[in-house]
Amino acid sequence: MQRRDFLKLSAFGITGLSFSKLAFGEEDQPLYCGWLNLPDARRIFIKENDYPPLCELNSQIKGTGTGRTVLLWPYLEKAYGHPLTPHNQMTGDCVAHAYGLGIDILTAVQGFGSLVPERWIAESSTEAIYGGGRIQIANQHTNRAGMIGVWAGEFIKQYGVLLRIVYLNGKYNFNKYNPDLTDKLGQTGVPAALLPICKLHPVKTVSLVKSWEEVRDSVCNGYPVIMCSNVGFSTKRGRDKDGFLLPGSQPWNHSMLIAGIDDSAKRPSGLIINSWGADFLAGSPTRLGQPAGSFWADASVINRAVKQGDSTVISNYVGYPIQNLDYRIF
Repeated sequence: MQRRDFLKLSAFGITGLSFSKLAFGEEDQPLYCGWLNLPDARRIFIKENDYPPLCELNSQIKGTGTGRTVLLWPYLEKAYGHPLTPHNQMTGDCVAHAYGLGIDILTAVQGFGSLVPERWIAESSTEAIYGGGRIQIANQHTNRAGMIGVWAGEFIKQYGVLLRIVYLNGKYNFNKYNPDLTDKLGQTGVPAALLPICKLHPVKTVSLVKSWEEVRDSVCNGYPVIMCSNVGFSTKRGRDKDGFLLPGSQPWNHSMLIAGIDDSAKRPSGLIINSWGADFLAGSPTRLGQPAGSFWADASVINRAVKQGDSTVISNYVGYPIQNLDYRIF
């Protein structure tokens, strides 16, 4: 992004406060957000970047999710070898967590659900997505944490993905989630030495979704959706008997991942995985084997959220193909 673009974004209030730390629930549990709800800045960014909506690309998949139930997170559980543990963000990096988990699920779907199997190496680094989206893409050197969703999308498309491994002989360690490193990279960006490695593994397609139908058809075909909006949910009573949360009165400037759809029931819905840890909604009812820290949301609610214009679907990750090496040469 050029300096003139950043100056236009700054005019819409990007500088200033730190991330949102909200308090909900009977135990006053701190719940972190971090999506920047800046419609004017978002429109400028989308206008000046190649970000076609899915409706311009999806003629082959349009309508394919009608009446179907498709669950994507079991592919990642197969890669893990154990049940999915939701992310537990500790700063204003919800967008990076939603994208990171989405990339991991996309990787697992490609590896276990396609005819071109890939190796599972490690989870995606949320720190790199956060720093790259804020600095390499948006040049946002401010004290206000968080980002617009399409900044993260543009970073993984232009620059790619780093994994939770050690790079350059131990100089850079992304093994475990580190909120301090997240905040640091949010001010400095991804180190230049790592960008060539990052660019080996881009997500080649990142498209906007603006309706429940587009969300449904995307997930049905193995493509996770990153939902960025200010739609909040009521958590005090936990999930209802069918695993749902209803919309709440408190807005959440937040990003979460949609990793399942159920369009076959009388109550069409999507499965949303949050980044507030395994204890979020623990003990309340579930269905269809949904993972910890997740809930179902009605199609009409998801439709309202994605119509805010900053939710995307990701596909075509350049991952780690299985190498059929001839070991007889050794």
